[in-house]
Amino acid sequence: MLVLNRPKLSPSGAYIVLDPGHGGSDPGAVDPATGTREADLNLAQALTLKEYLARLGYRVGFTRTTDETVPLPERIARARRLGARLFVAVHHDIPTATRPGVYYSPRPGSEELARTIAAALGPNAWVLPSSASRFGRLYIDDFPGPAVLVEFGPTKPTSREERIARAQAVASPIVEFARRYVA
Repeated sequence: MLVLNRPKLSPSGAYIVLDPGHGGSDPGAVDPATGTREADLNLAQALTLKEYLARLGYRVGFTRTTDETVPLPERIARARRLGARLFVAVHHDIPTATRPGVYYSPRPGSEELARTIAAALGPNAWVLPSSASRFGRLYIDDFPGPAVLVEFGPTKPTSREERIARAQAVASPIVEFARRYVA
C-alpha cells in the first residue's frame, strides 16, 4: 500500500498555485483553423491538473477559475495570498509549435522543477530559463519560490483524454519535487 506524505498546511492555504494563463480580454494564441483560444485550453488543463494534484494530497489554488482578465502582477499577488509554495503557470504555445516545454524562473529549485516536468512531457520537451522567452522577462520571476511556466503543446483543440494524460504525466513529478524541495 502506497502511503503519501501529506504536506503540513494551514486550513485555508494552497500549497501549489496553478495559473491558467491569459483569459478575459486576452485570449492568448488562437488557432486560425478552429478558433481555439489558448486561454480556454489553459483553464481546462489547469482544472484537470488540479484533480490529480489533489488526489496526491496537495491543496491547489488558482489565479483564475473563469474567463477573466487577471493582470500579471495580480497573478503573483493572488498566489502569495493563497500561501503558495510552488507556482505553475499553465500555457499552450503558438498553433505551429511542434513540442512542449517549460520555462523556469531564476529562483532556487525552479530549474530542477522545470526539468522534472519536461521529462514527464516527453523526450523532445525543451527547458529554458525565463530570460530566453520570446517575450523577454516572464512574470513567474516575481514569485518568491520555485516557479515554472509550462507550454503543454500547441494551441489546438484537445480532448479530455489528452488533458488527463498530460495531467497524469506532470502531477507526480510536481509532487515528488514538492516533497524534496519545499515540504
